[in-house]
Amino acid sequence: MQIAPLQLSVRLALLLAAVCAVFLMIGGPAEADTPGASPIEHVVKSGDTLWNIAVAHATPGSDVRRVIHDIRTLSGISGGIIVPGQVLLIPAG
Repeated sequence: MQIAPLQLSVRLALLLAAVCAVFLMIGGPAEADTPGASPIEHVVKSGDTLWNIAVAHATPGSDVRRVIHDIRTLSGISGGIIVPGQVLLIPAG
C-alpha cells in the first residue's frame, strides 16, 4: 500500500512538532541566569517598594512579578515588607 505524498508530509510535520515540543519542555526557559553573573546590591531608601525596585531593574518585556519573586528569593525575604537601609539582591541581567 502506497502512502500519498500529502499524508507523508502531514505525518512528518506532526512528528517534527512533537520533537520540538519535547525539546522546549526539557530545555526550560531561555532567560536562565548567566553562569557567574553576580546579583546587584540595592540599598532600600525611604519610599522604596519591591514593585518600583523591580520595575527599575526589569528588562523590557519581562514580568515584574517574576522579578519581585527573584528579588525576594535572592534576598531571603518571605513577605513584601522592606525597610530603609535593607540590602536587597537583584538578579543580574
